[in-house]
Amino acid sequence: MDHKMILHKNDPLVGLLQENGEPIYVMDKNPTAENIAREIFDYTAKLGFPVTEVRLWETNSCYASYQE
Repeated sequence: MDHKMILHKNDPLVGLLQENGEPIYVMDKNPTAENIAREIFDYTAKLGFPVTEVRLWETNSCYASYQE
């Protein structure tokens, strides 16, 4: 996800951006802060790390979090 545009798989720009080699990350769900936090949680847990919560900070005082 780092330094990539995050898009939903049905976004009409996905194909065009992929054809042009643009760095994008495609998600099955809408790329809201909450869904991105869950995506990071699931990926990290799948790798075997003992993750308990992921916080995705949008600003200095606002974040979305996910935990099972």
